[in-house]
Parts: sequence; C-alpha cells; structure tokens
Amino acid sequence: MLDVHAPEHRIGGVRDFLIHLLTITVGLLIALGLENTAESLHHAHLRNEAVANITAEIRSNQHLLKTGAPKVMEEQQALLKMLAALQGVIAAKPDAMHDAVTLGFQETPIPDAAWQTAGSTGVLSYMSYDQVARFSAAYQEQALLQATEEKALEDYLELMPTLKLNGKNISPAQAAQVLPVVQKALAHVSGMLAIGQGTLGTYDEALR
Repeated sequence: MLDVHAPEHRIGGVRDFLIHLLTITVGLLIALGLENTAESLHHAHLRNEAVANITAEIRSNQHLLKTGAPKVMEEQQALLKMLAALQGVIAAKPDAMHDAVTLGFQETPIPDAAWQTAGSTGVLSYMSYDQVARFSAAYQEQALLQATEEKALEDYLELMPTLKLNGKNISPAQAAQVLPVVQKALAHVSGMLAIGQGTLGTYDEALR
C-alpha cells in the first residue's frame, strides 16, 4: 500500500510546487518499481518450484511406465492364450483348456498431483506458453492411458467370477459368454501398450 503525505512546509510558489510534485512522482515510481520487482521475484520462485515438481513427477511416471511395460505385455500374452483356449472350447476341441491360463491385472495409478496443483493455484500463468503446452500434452496422454487402464480393470473384474469358478471345466456356453469380454480386455490391454509408448514420447518432449 502506497501512502502520500501532505508537505511539511507551505508551498511558496510554482517552483516549490513542481519540486514537491516531482519528489512525489519519483517516490511513487520507486515504490511501484520495488513492489513489482518483489512480485516478479515471488512469481519466479513459484514458477521454478512448480516446474521442478512437475519435472520430477514426469520423470517418476516415466520410470513407472518403463518398468511396468513388461508386465502389461505378459497380461496381453495371457489374454491371447485365454482367447485361443475359449475358442477351442466353443469348437469342442478336446483338452482346449488343458494348460491353465492365469489372468492377473494390477492397476497402477499414475500421479498428477504436481500438475493439478500448478493448475489450481494459477502458477501455470507464470510459465511460457511452449512449456505449458508440452506439460499439458504429456498429462493429457497420461490421462488417456489411465482411462484405458481403468476400462481394462473393469473387463478383468467382469471375467474373474466365471473363470475362477469354472477354470478348466468351463462349458462351451460359458466360453461363448465370456469370449467377448476377453476380446474387449485384450483390446484395452493392447491399447495400453500403444498409448503407453505415446505417453513416453510426450514425457521425453516435456523434459527436453
């Protein structure tokens, strides 16, 4: 808050008035300059802190996806085996389910707290447009991956009761019933692999 005080002495003429006016103007400009400088430094601090947090979060998520990719590929292969086994049961092939196929799916949440915090506090407005665009693309792709993973989990939850209760003794009718769900789960898991690669690409772009 800026305060302007009345002159301590009586203004004797135009010259004194102009000097007093100049003094007030210079004082106001200096005060405004100092205030703007302090605000700019504060914004810079918030920006740097947010960029550091987002960058660290993206690096952590990048590692999470890379280490989790082999597990997703195992899930894809298990679904392919299950699909072939169910098709064999439907076709009345003997021993179609001879080799037990174990389906397992583990949902892995991908954090976005740093990005959400920066957006909700308005710190993104202190970053350059290019930087925000790169971060935004990475988190949008990440959100798509997370949504696909949630759909795959729903498919697995739908499959588990039938497969767990029947195992190798599943009937052709039951096989025909769960076959579309396996196909859907396979599509979602395969989508996770493809979207995961795209997400890693946007991570690389965001970290450059």
